[in-house]
Amino acid sequence: MQLSILDYSPVDEGKRAADALAATVRLAQHAEEKGFARFWVSEHHAAPATASNSPEILISRIAAATRTIRVGSGGVLLPNYSSLKIAENYQLLEALFPGRIDLGFGRAPGADQRTNMALNDEKKGSIPYHQKVTDLLGFLTGQHPAGSMYDGMRAHPKTQDKPQPFVLGASGSTADIAAQEGLGFTFAHFINPSDTGAKAAKAYRATFRPTDFCPRPSVIVAVFVSVGDTKEEAEAFADAFHLWLAYAESTRPFRRIPSLDTTRAHAWTADELAVRHRNQGRLISGTASEVVEQLRALAAAYETDEVMINLMIPGESARMNAVELLSGAVSAFSTTPSAHSFRT
Repeated sequence: MQLSILDYSPVDEGKRAADALAATVRLAQHAEEKGFARFWVSEHHAAPATASNSPEILISRIAAATRTIRVGSGGVLLPNYSSLKIAENYQLLEALFPGRIDLGFGRAPGADQRTNMALNDEKKGSIPYHQKVTDLLGFLTGQHPAGSMYDGMRAHPKTQDKPQPFVLGASGSTADIAAQEGLGFTFAHFINPSDTGAKAAKAYRATFRPTDFCPRPSVIVAVFVSVGDTKEEAEAFADAFHLWLAYAESTRPFRRIPSLDTTRAHAWTADELAVRHRNQGRLISGTASEVVEQLRALAAAYETDEVMINLMIPGESARMNAVELLSGAVSAFSTTPSAHSFRT
C-alpha cells in the first residue's frame, strides 16, 4: 500500500498563516524522506484556520523544496476559473518540475455563498462542468473536440510530459467524467464515508477509456487520519479533530485549529456531540498499526493500493510524528508473510 498526503496547511493556536505554510513545506520534505508517493495541497477560501488558498503557488514552493515526491492540487475549484488559465498554470509547473506535477480538480465552490460570489463577480453565467473539463484537457493536449471554438489552441509552455489530471469527487457523480476522459479518480472518503465511493470506483473502472494521461484506471481514496504513540494520545488528537470539524462546517468556524488543552477544556453541547457522531466515519484514528490496518481495509474496499491521508491534528510535531509512525507501520506490515497490495 502506498501512502500520500493531502494537506490543508492547518494554522495552529498561537501561530500565523506564515507558520502554517512553512510547516507544510517541512511536512512535504518529511513525507518525501519517508517514501510517500504524493503531497497535495488544498484550495479553501475565507477559512483562516487553513492557509492554503492558492494551490499553484504553494505547489511551486513545495516542489522547489523537494526532489522526487509528486506534488499537486487537491484540488483546483475548476468552476471558479478559466480552463485555459488553469492549463497554463500547470503546464508552467510541469516545465519547472518535470514529471512531478498532479492536477487534481473538482467542481465544489470551496467557500460560503458570499465568497463564491466574490470569486465570480464578473461572470455573467456558468459553463457546464463537463465542458470545463473538456476544455481544460484540450488546452493541455492541443486537441479539442470537433466544432470546438478553441480548435487549434493549447496552453504554453509546451512540455515533454503533461501534468497528471485527477477528477476529485465526493458524491460519485463525477466518476463517469474521469472514466470517459481517461483520467485518474480520487474520492473524498473524508467527506462522504458511505459505500458511495467504493461503488463509484467500481463504476469508473468498468467504463474507463485509456488515454495518454492515464493508460489504465487509477484510484486514490482520501481520508482524515489521527495517529498517536499510544491509543490515549490518538484519542486526544481525534477529540481535537472533531471539535475543529464541528465548527469548520458551521457558520462559526474556528480561526485556528484547537489545541489539545483547548479541546480538553471544552464542554461539548448535545448538538456538537450529535455532529461528532455523524462525522465519526470521516476519521481513522488509533496507533500506527491500528490505523494502517484500517487503511488497508479501506484500500481493499476501493480496490486500490493508494490511500491519501489528511492529518488535521493539532501541532506540527504531531503531524510530523504521524508521518514517521505510519511509514514505519507500513514498512513493518509489508515485510510480514501475509502482506499484499491492492493494485489498480
